[in-house]
Amino acid sequence: MDDHFKWAFGYCAARGYSHPVATPTPPALWFDAGKPDQTGRFILGEASGESAAAAFATVDAPHIYVDFAAPRAAILPHVPPRWRPRDPMWLMAAGTDMPMTRSTPDFAIEVDEAAHRFEAIARDADGTLAARGVIGIHGITAVYDQIVTEPQFGRRGLGSAIMAELGRRATRRGVTESLLVATSDGKALYERLGWTLRSDIVSVISPLA
Repeated sequence: MDDHFKWAFGYCAARGYSHPVATPTPPALWFDAGKPDQTGRFILGEASGESAAAAFATVDAPHIYVDFAAPRAAILPHVPPRWRPRDPMWLMAAGTDMPMTRSTPDFAIEVDEAAHRFEAIARDADGTLAARGVIGIHGITAVYDQIVTEPQFGRRGLGSAIMAELGRRATRRGVTESLLVATSDGKALYERLGWTLRSDIVSVISPLA
């Protein structure tokens, strides 16, 4: 399965959405998001500019995200007027061994494990939320999502510690590969932790009717 499609299944597990379903027009995966600013999302994986143009032409509802695993230069010339490209993102991959860059003895990490979703929360000695992160599991793939450190606890290795703990637990479930979609804020951190780039991700939002 295309890595972008694998990501979609794990992302839906992480967010609590229903599984993606295949759609013939456009030929893609689709999932409902049910948000005012994101009704749903088409995942097209590797696609050409011509495929992108055909996909855009089939969407006639507002706040639909259409995502491609393709270079921005191949997709953006085909974006229709009034559609809004999101900021650059990247699909990245790793195994399950997530090294901690430093110890975090002043923080306790708790993990809530469900069948297909783990959520890790780090708290300081006073119980204040310091960082959190989620993975969604689909088959042997874990998708990391919403890795967030509260501003006052930044630069203490908590994001890395959260990911390391989630990775250890995912391994116990038989996970052997990990995926995430990184923004420009997180890309450098993930590269330092051993993640590798698989592709650019281009995400475009349909306009209000």
